[in-house]
Amino acid sequence: MKKFICALCALFLTSTLFALDMPFFSGYAGFLGNFTNEADSKDFNPELEVESFFSAQLDFNGKFIARGEFYIDSENLLDDNIFKDITDPNASFKIEELSATLKTSTLRSSHYFSLFLGNYEPIGSDIFLRRQFGIHPMTSPITESWHGLSGASVYPFYGAGFSYVYHPETPWAFALYLYKNQQTAEDGSNINVINTDLRLSTVRTNFIVDFAGGLAFPLDNSDDSGTQVVLIVREVQLHAGFNMLLGNRTKASAFFQGGFNKFVLSSSNGSSNSISFSDLYFLFEPRFNFRNFMLNITAFNLPRNSADDMLYLSRMATREETIKNLLGLNLSVITDHLYLGNTNYTFGIHTTFSFTNSDLEALKSDFKVIKDWDYDLYITPFISMPILGGTLNGAVSVSTLDLTENWLSSIYATIGFRTQF
Repeated sequence: MKKFICALCALFLTSTLFALDMPFFSGYAGFLGNFTNEADSKDFNPELEVESFFSAQLDFNGKFIARGEFYIDSENLLDDNIFKDITDPNASFKIEELSATLKTSTLRSSHYFSLFLGNYEPIGSDIFLRRQFGIHPMTSPITESWHGLSGASVYPFYGAGFSYVYHPETPWAFALYLYKNQQTAEDGSNINVINTDLRLSTVRTNFIVDFAGGLAFPLDNSDDSGTQVVLIVREVQLHAGFNMLLGNRTKASAFFQGGFNKFVLSSSNGSSNSISFSDLYFLFEPRFNFRNFMLNITAFNLPRNSADDMLYLSRMATREETIKNLLGLNLSVITDHLYLGNTNYTFGIHTTFSFTNSDLEALKSDFKVIKDWDYDLYITPFISMPILGGTLNGAVSVSTLDLTENWLSSIYATIGFRTQF
């Protein structure tokens, strides 16, 4: 890791050879407060957790770009003990992205060479499309995230490595990634993994697609007899994901997302080569734009690790330790034709129904098992409005099925502020 950080710094220093002008600085920051009552408590025991991210970019005359993005997640700030022991950490800090990109151009194409650390252009996010094609955000409102600019992803992506992007004059972009990350083994230990991915993206008038897939090679340092070796690969895994938007955004369109994190192609230890339904990411969302409002209907199956990063679904995904995935439907009604004085604001409502312990294998043999699945029904009104050079966002999420048992713990409220500078 130290060598990789040094390589990033060296690439940054060499950027002065290309920076004939002063660099252009831009940034983005967000702050979110999550209010709820202590789980299973019928008394008033409020909890407040805070999320915050900061993203900055230095652009040296379009030839060299340095980016940094950082995320902070606090403990309960209303806990009586949080400030008593100053040596006890009360928040977690994570580097979301550190990257350095060198751009070169030829007569008919552009080439981008990058070194990166962190959650870099993950599949499922539209950050790659926005950087390469300058499109407006196109991901589903139900998957909104406050973890940074990238937002939620189809499968966990966090590593250190190299990428190359070829962007011709035509509306296409091709990318190659080579990076190292880690996986958690069955015994709880971390395994180093080498990955190589290919990416293909295009943006047309009524068609946008971003596809990425690749191979993962978990590494080991001992053979079958236990003898230490320099390097051995026992397994080859496949991972893939895509975003797709069909249709006219201003009238009617359909958004698709899908992918999986690990499919074993070959293994020397007999690992299964099937994909568990709980690890399969799928989202299908028809969108309809009427004169005064927008209507989105979303069918989804989201692994817990992905849903945990989503503002409107994280509470469903994490309310119990046994939850592995969310299978459900969401209906969103959104309008931006509202005014408070001269201020235009957006108001909407998410109605979300989900199963949290779906067992499709058992469903194949007996359809009646569906009655034993756990399910939730959440109604979430939300509002967004410009203020003080940024955007103020607020939402209240209500678990309607828990209102009669414990109404205090069934309500979850968030308020946040984002700004660009």
